Amino acid sequence: MRPALSLRIALLAALLSGCAGQAVPSPSVAATDAPLRWKALLVAADDAEPVFDNGVDALRRSLLSFGVAPADIAVLKADAHQPATVATKTNFDRAMTGLAGPAGTGCFVYLTSHGVEGRGLFAAADDAVIPPAYLAQALDGACAGRPTVLVTSGCYSGIYTDTPALTTPDRIVLTAARADRPSFGCGADDRYTYYDECFLDSLKRGAAWTVIATDISGCVARRERAKHFQPSQPQSAFGRDVAGLTAF
Repeated sequence: MRPALSLRIALLAALLSGCAGQAVPSPSVAATDAPLRWKALLVAADDAEPVFDNGVDALRRSLLSFGVAPADIAVLKADAHQPATVATKTNFDRAMTGLAGPAGTGCFVYLTSHGVEGRGLFAAADDAVIPPAYLAQALDGACAGRPTVLVTSGCYSGIYTDTPALTTPDRIVLTAARADRPSFGCGADDRYTYYDECFLDSLKRGAAWTVIATDISGCVARRERAKHFQPSQPQSAFGRDVAGLTAF
């Protein structure tokens, strides 16, 4: 977790705030049909270590290999050189509108960063956090009624699966840790965070998201046991309409 966040974070988080269990319900047949097209937003929201950029870059390559069109993959980074691709709230809002599409279009949003306990993932470019209520509002505006997968990778990211406004019937939410647990893999010698690497290894085109989530959790647990770390316990919430959804 990033140390000692400034008062500005608290003020911005309060401004954005305003406004899960892990049981997998029986899916409805129509809603679990694989989308004909996916649109993706990948965000490396902190640049304190290169692991976040590395994870987003590798995930983009994976999506391209699955047949997702380059024009349908938006990437934002805290250290991006082009102003329009910096991971700010303004650019995030704009990129979220780009996820809008007709029926048969799936939404995929992946955020990786340091996390702030009880608040959400840290957005370095704005010196702010990303509150669950803000994410829920953004997804409701762009992707409501369409199959959606939200992944939040960072310490204490279980706050997102614990937020009812995010865990809607048409949405899958995967997080790197329980709301009260850190996650690992941000060291100088790490290429990816533990969760990001396990996600990349477990993501298979056509695999059920329930299987992917289970594989990720097992992978993370093995790595943490090897280092004698406290288990981060990745969380998942599957909406009843997408419980049988497959990846890409």
